[in-house]
Amino acid sequence: MKRHSPEEFNITGRFSGIRKLLFRIKSEKINTPHVVNSFLLMITDRIYHKLKKQADRFEKELFIKRWLKNVDGRTFFDFNGALFPDIRDDAVNWDLFYDWIFEDTFLINCYHDDDYSKSIVDVLDKLMSEGPYGYVDEGNEFDVRVRSGDVVIDAGAWQGDFSAYAGSKGALVYAFEPVSENYEILKKTAELNSGRIIPVKAGLGDSDFDLDISLNTEGNSGGHSIVVKNSETTEKIQITSIDKYVKENGIEKVDFIKADIEGAERDMLKGAKMTLKNFAPRLAICTYHLHDDPEVLKNLIVEANPKYRVVQLRKKLFACV
Repeated sequence: MKRHSPEEFNITGRFSGIRKLLFRIKSEKINTPHVVNSFLLMITDRIYHKLKKQADRFEKELFIKRWLKNVDGRTFFDFNGALFPDIRDDAVNWDLFYDWIFEDTFLINCYHDDDYSKSIVDVLDKLMSEGPYGYVDEGNEFDVRVRSGDVVIDAGAWQGDFSAYAGSKGALVYAFEPVSENYEILKKTAELNSGRIIPVKAGLGDSDFDLDISLNTEGNSGGHSIVVKNSETTEKIQITSIDKYVKENGIEKVDFIKADIEGAERDMLKGAKMTLKNFAPRLAICTYHLHDDPEVLKNLIVEANPKYRVVQLRKKLFACV
């Protein structure tokens, strides 16, 4: 276990103490006049936020020190074999990755020995932004995780985080990302991961067509949507279906489908009926974009293949045969 320096303990210790004091003042557990409490609250709140910035900066520095690699002058992140480009120069995408995406995709792999057991996932799912992409309940013989030799479809690949993870497990990944900005970084991720990732510049739906996708211009490059209008800014993209792509490219099996496509998951499933029927891939699909996603998506899965069993967590469903 790493030993922390006195300076590290000084920052984290002060931060914890100030946070406790702030809580006591806000909950009026300090027996002082109201005016004094208000003054203490103002001063303590300022100190708290100052120390929080120090703690956050220190934590980010530790993260970079642990996971960033430099090979022949090229920097990239190595999350236990899942290689991801160094995007720190892009402050918006770097903050998005560090604050949200890392924990959903890599936290269990990096800090919990890639153990997606029900006992672990049920706890972490409540703390994560959206939840992990694996779930194993050995007692019920329910196992949804990527395995070596799998053929994986990553629907809504963004810049390739989950694709890199799946590739590190020995899978071959077809990574679908329709938006140009994300697709360019996805190609860099594919290059880093030695032929394990095949980037596809397209979205997934129930048929072939072109349309305008609404771009999220508020700092979330993973939130572009063909269902929800994010802004007036759009990009013309191509949509295809999983069934059509699998047939036209002679793909002989599909073992795992991950989907986070901002409300278009139901159309993707409609366009994957034969794939679900013939190959019964394990599924990890987001269900929080539309209010009836949990019910609608489960019904589409079971209609395509009645053998499926479905487990619904807070923001994702998992399914397997």
